[in-house]
Amino acid sequence: MRVKTVLRKLLGLCRATVIVGWELADGAGDEGARPKLVVWVRTKVRRRGRCGRCGTLASWYDRGDGQRRWRHVDVAFATCELVADAPRVNCPTHGPTVAAVPWARHDSAFTRAFEDLVVHDAIVGNKQAAADRYGISWRAANNACVRVATEALGRVDLLDGLVAIAIDEVKYKKGQRYLTVVCDHFTGRVVWAAKGRSQDTVHSFFDALGERAAALQFVSADGAEWIHPVVAERAPEAIVCLDTFHVIQWATDAVDEVRRGEWNTLRRSGAAGAAKETKGLRWLLLRNWENLTGAQRGVIRDLERANRRLFRAWQLKEELRDIFSLPLLSAQRALDDWLAWASRSKLGPFVRLARTIRRFRASIEATIEWRLTNGIAESNNAAIARIRTNARGFHDPQAFIAMIMLNRADLTPDLPWVA
Repeated sequence: MRVKTVLRKLLGLCRATVIVGWELADGAGDEGARPKLVVWVRTKVRRRGRCGRCGTLASWYDRGDGQRRWRHVDVAFATCELVADAPRVNCPTHGPTVAAVPWARHDSAFTRAFEDLVVHDAIVGNKQAAADRYGISWRAANNACVRVATEALGRVDLLDGLVAIAIDEVKYKKGQRYLTVVCDHFTGRVVWAAKGRSQDTVHSFFDALGERAAALQFVSADGAEWIHPVVAERAPEAIVCLDTFHVIQWATDAVDEVRRGEWNTLRRSGAAGAAKETKGLRWLLLRNWENLTGAQRGVIRDLERANRRLFRAWQLKEELRDIFSLPLLSAQRALDDWLAWASRSKLGPFVRLARTIRRFRASIEATIEWRLTNGIAESNNAAIARIRTNARGFHDPQAFIAMIMLNRADLTPDLPWVA
């Protein structure tokens, strides 16, 4: 078998790449240096003359800056570099541009295979670990991730065919720095992300969506005021579902507020023992009834005699939870009764909660009818938090967004040897 044939198989080069020559430097001059395999290549004549940016056929311009080198996937213990001429073509759109080559992306010092390998490792681990693994800088690994994400997003339109979406925010940095993330309910993928959490950010999403906003049928979100007005304006026909988790969270916050009020009252009256017991009830009151042990349920039952206000608050929270498991008509009647009870409960936090639920009642009933919550967004947010933790945080939101899209939009590149 010819050496060039062996090299083609070992390096995974496509048929559009011609191997001109090769050289193996053993690195004996430097202690601990790895051997380096240098392979001279060129593009087949019939594949020449395309713009490196857009791939458009273009006329020859000049020889450029001569030869260039691209780091390739390692061969056993040796590193590997491809060397080739880099002429320029005159693109009708981009002007004089380096001609496209089949083994590398435009404006990169690495081959496609090497970049895909680095990005894959950066996603499953982190960029620093990938950079250390392949002996490159962290910035080079970061640029590779951005480059691969940009190319992948240019090939697909993630906003096409959206019918049901979930909108939520995720923190990317200390100091209340957030990203707005939009997910597709049907595929579970993140389809859009941008810096900020404001009405302007949501407007930017609908600007990108364009006329396709008319096809939206469902939008799920929490009670954030920066989401609902924009959805009502830009997608008036869409049914807005209020996330169940956030409604129950409002109720648990109200229970905890009542508990703190009762603790302060007992503490000021000199009932130190009762105040201490009330303070220790926090997590017991917030847990769901079905998750309590027999002894814990006994404590809740005893609370009816010990502190009726706190017991009433716990009942209101549990009954609100039960409403979400009922059919729509039963839930509507139960919600009427719950609102009346909460309004006359003489518990300030629940009186305020009743007003909030009346304001969002249409969205709550839509959630009960269609069973559409923000669970898919919360699941993606948990995965996004793992990305942030693995990276020990992100200074640049665009770099974070690139990692989110690679990981949560199914844009992760395949390993070079996967067909």
